[in-house]
Parts: sequence; C-alpha cells; structure tokens
Amino acid sequence: MSLVRQVTDRWDEELAKAGAQDMERLLAAQRDERLLIRDRPLCTVARPHFVSGSELERHGHVVTVLSGAIARARDHVVANREREADHLGRFYDWIGDLMHLEPAGADHGAITRLDGFRAEAGLNFIELNADCPGGAGHSDRLAAVFQTLETFQAVSSDFALRPLKLQPAVGKALMDAWRDWGGSHAPTVGVIGWFRNFGTTAKAVAEDNAPLREAGIADIVAEVPEALEFDGHRLRAGGLEVDLVYRLMLTRDVLAARDTLKPLLDALQQNAVCMVNPFRAELMGHKALFALITDPDVDLGLSAAEQAIIRDHVPWGRLVREGKMLDAEGRRVDLIDHVLSNRESLVLKPTHAAKGDGVELGWHHDASSWEAAVRVALAGDFIVQERVPTKSILYPAAEPGLPPRAMFEDTDPLVARGELAGYLTRVSEMEIVNVAKQGNVVPSFVVG
Repeated sequence: MSLVRQVTDRWDEELAKAGAQDMERLLAAQRDERLLIRDRPLCTVARPHFVSGSELERHGHVVTVLSGAIARARDHVVANREREADHLGRFYDWIGDLMHLEPAGADHGAITRLDGFRAEAGLNFIELNADCPGGAGHSDRLAAVFQTLETFQAVSSDFALRPLKLQPAVGKALMDAWRDWGGSHAPTVGVIGWFRNFGTTAKAVAEDNAPLREAGIADIVAEVPEALEFDGHRLRAGGLEVDLVYRLMLTRDVLAARDTLKPLLDALQQNAVCMVNPFRAELMGHKALFALITDPDVDLGLSAAEQAIIRDHVPWGRLVREGKMLDAEGRRVDLIDHVLSNRESLVLKPTHAAKGDGVELGWHHDASSWEAAVRVALAGDFIVQERVPTKSILYPAAEPGLPPRAMFEDTDPLVARGELAGYLTRVSEMEIVNVAKQGNVVPSFVVG
C-alpha cells in the first residue's frame, strides 16, 4: 500500500472519531477567515489532498518539460507570420494592442498554472493558464485551517505532513520579475482586481497576500481598478505609489473595461510600472500551442525523453480544420471525419476562452448536436482534444455524518518561473471542475 493511501485511510479513521467537532471547526474557521465564495466556504470536504515526496519530484520534472515545450511551441509559431495566422487565428484581433503595451522582455508569465487531473493512467494535463492564475493565498490559509483539526493532530503524530505552501514561490516570482524589469529597491506591490466578483473585499485581499512580504516586498496594497491614478510618472493605487502590479484581472475583462483601466494602461505604455503577469503572457495559454506539442509533424527540437513525457501526460490535440492529420495512434486521417466519428472520446475547446466557456464534451452529445458543435468549431478558433478517462475519488463531505462523495479532482500545478511551486487542487462532483460552480479548493500536504 502506498504511503499516500496509508495516510488517507488513517485520516478517514481519525475523522470518523472527531466527527462533528472537526467538521464544524473546518466550516466555522473558513467563515471567520472569510475563506468564502459568495458566502459559501471554499472547502466543503473534510480531507486535504496528499502527495508523496517522490510524486512531487516527478511532477516537478514533468512541469519543467511541459513549460519548456510550450515556450518552444510559442517561439515556433511567432517566428513566422504565416504560422502565426495559421495557428493563432483571431487571437491578435482579440487582444489588440495590449499585446505590445509593455516593453520587450521575459514573457512566459512569472506565475502560470497547468490544468491537470488524476486519470486512470496518472496525472494528465489539458491546458496552461498563463493569464492571471490566483488562489495561492486561499490555498495556504486553508492548509493552516486543516492543521487546527484534531484529525490532523492525530495523523501527524505518526506521519510527517508538511503543508505545500504556494505564496513563498509566488513572492519570489514577483521579485524575480521586478528585478528583470530593472527594479532594484524593495517594491510596493499593488494587487489589482474586481474583488467583489468573488465575494470579497480589497482589505481581505491585502491580508490574504500579506505573506508575500517575506520575499522582500516593502508594502502591499489591494485595490479595484477604479482606484488607480497615473500622473504621467507614477501609478497610484488608493493614493499609494505602486512599483509592481500583481494583476488578478482576466485579459478578457480588461478588454471590456479599457476606459476604467486607462491609468494602468498608460503607465504600462510609458514603462512606469512592472506588471505580473504581462498581457503578452496570455499567448502562452493559447490552446493551439498545447495541441501543437503533441503533433509529431512539427519539429520543436524536443528530445526523445521530452516527447515521451508529453505522450504520457498530455492528450492528443489538433486545431479544428479541414485536412489530413495524424490521429492519436499515428494514423493519417481526415480530421473532421475523425472528429465526427469519435465524439465519445473527444472534447472541443475555444483556443483562448476561460472558465470552461464554450467547452463541448462529445460524450454529452448525440450525433446531430455533435455535428452542429463541430461546425461551430470549424467557423471559429477551436482545438479538438482526446478525452482522458477521469477517475473520481471519494472525499468525506463536511456535512453531518461525513458522507463520502465521489469527486473529480483537478490537481493543477502552480508554476513559478517555469518550476513547480505546488498545487492548486480543486474537487467537484461535476466533471468540469469550477470553484464558481460549487467546486472546492483543497490544500495539499506532502507526506513524509
């Protein structure tokens, strides 16, 4: 029996003894700490996510390989205007001049997230989020809540359980980006976003990000975009001068509110402030690049070992278009005929959407509605991706009696400057896991 399995079983045994007391403590602490989304606790399951040290090391290597492969795919595409038009579709029309506001420099995105989940064959990754992945503070604070439970105290008496904290790596990534930009002093960081959309306040966000100071940050202020001012020299948030903006706004929301964000955009254009992530990082999350790394017809200069890692951890994917292409078995097929004939094993995704918008799961369609979805995809910018059979995991619900619930588990590595920082783990009874749609945030602990 694996060490993770042993700890999981022991946790469930001790939780059954602690019963309602630990359940109530878990939920009450989240309310006290404002770890909520629209007045619902972020975590309504009563067990954290466990990972072994060997798994962590192995996943770290995979993350480094995949991050490098996606960067190579990006470089391959942008090196040629014809390839840009072919692979990126209407991406540049959509993002417009935001792509070029900031000065040239490192554009991987200091903080990214690989979206993955536990499947029958292990951990699989289906896309990269390089826009503005948040949640590190919530995950770290939830870990602290779990450490107060009697169950944790009992289990940790026999097993070494270390919280896999994310904010130290986030703080370091912010400081590295600041120095790359040319900053030399301890910066004041402005955390900027529309926090009310997540049922929280600027004050709570500032408190949530306070641990980032340990990386060498002088001060932290959290503000909504409406509180920004730019005098032609310095950007201010709530009256405080800001050196570095930690952006918690999706690019698509920025595009819809350009007038509101004019002070920030003007400051970026004049190189008066550093921002993480830069808007150009959005390109790294373009799903065409994720599909491209699985195509053996494209030479990205990857070693045989790197290609093997991609085959093991990334499902086959292609841009949706007419023509002959290699399928997942290496056979050359007519792509559209192949997609129409294999809906039970395929997924359609817009190439630069977020939050699961526009995703079509073939096994949820009949032949007629699937054909209609494929026609929509052909007329737009979409990829088709092979279905990876998901594996549900039983989690004890934080409800009277602690009933077990079959949950789909997203194990999403948070990547800081190309290296694994930890996991943003989410679980849900729904196949598409989304915290805004009753999904749970679950902190991770390394089992020693």
